[in-house]
Amino acid sequence: MPNPKNKVNLSSVPDLKNATDDEIVQILASKGYTQNFSLIDVRLMLGFASVIVAAAAAGYDYYVGFEKAKPFTAIGVSLYFVLNLAFTAWIMYVEKGTFYQGHKDGKKISVSSSAKKYSPIYNLTVTETTTSSKSSKAAKPFNEFFDSTGYIVRSPLEKWIDGLISSVVQEDDSSAKAKKNS
Repeated sequence: MPNPKNKVNLSSVPDLKNATDDEIVQILASKGYTQNFSLIDVRLMLGFASVIVAAAAAGYDYYVGFEKAKPFTAIGVSLYFVLNLAFTAWIMYVEKGTFYQGHKDGKKISVSSSAKKYSPIYNLTVTETTTSSKSSKAAKPFNEFFDSTGYIVRSPLEKWIDGLISSVVQEDDSSAKAKKNS
């Protein structure tokens, strides 16, 4: 039975992508994976620090007046710029679309996704990051995961995720067994 809270506009690719990402996180939690929030924590820290800098500069300007606060405002604006530049670089070059990192039974996985602006294709990459970065990439149209009214259909998405994860984890297990047997 579809959850009435999760109805998505089928014409909005970002909404479809975000709903699918959220559902994958729930699927992985139900499979026993424990999420690692380190990427999200860094993003929150950078965003929170930039807001604190902006608030401090504005507050100081309010209490002492513009003329006395000019040097501190210049420092605040510069620091805000640097923090937001770091925030943007973090998202573009470190996260790279990764929305989930987790582990189960000593195996760490990372899941990232993308969708082009006007393309209804969901691109997913599952990477096993415990020892070596083995990846499995796949793409499917969103209409395989959503019904005609905009509700996500969990079972085909769950099968697809299970297949991608098992292929990455089995590749890693088989290479470890091969090394052990040699």
